[in-house]
Amino acid sequence: MTAPHPPGHLTDSDFRSDDEKWAYLARAPELDAKERRILELAVLLWEAAGRDPRGFAELAHAYCRDVILYMTDTEQFGSEDIAPAGKLGDVLDRKVDDCDAKARLFVALALAVKLRAEMVPHWSAARLAHVSAKIMIGRTWVPVELTLARARLGEEPKDVPRDVTGRWNLNEARI
Repeated sequence: MTAPHPPGHLTDSDFRSDDEKWAYLARAPELDAKERRILELAVLLWEAAGRDPRGFAELAHAYCRDVILYMTDTEQFGSEDIAPAGKLGDVLDRKVDDCDAKARLFVALALAVKLRAEMVPHWSAARLAHVSAKIMIGRTWVPVELTLARARLGEEPKDVPRDVTGRWNLNEARI
């Protein structure tokens, strides 16, 4: 059984196309980074990393990949669910969300401590199939995959090692 969409959340019907949805998602972390709970977590990770950008990226990656478990919105809510910009904090309570929310959280955390980061769309034809992130460390954009359990900071999604059966292990919640 799926849960109801949280109040104020957006669904696919709120967008005319995946391009429009992506335009919304790509801008959302700037507002999310100002949300009190996101800012507090970002500062905690920043201090724990000794104010080192690489260390911060490692900790934020581990948090978003391992603490926030993966589950598709369809499994959770029956359809796409997107938190309004600046209202991403409920993922910290649920501790489960999909690829775009996990990437959005990572980017918001980085932006909250003044590091450059962006969400990265992965398209299949005209469909937004997956979302990951990237963060600027020094002068290099570093890929950040957040749904695959074995993903390390710096690995593109396609380069994450598969298990012995040839499948990727998702860091997923079970219904």
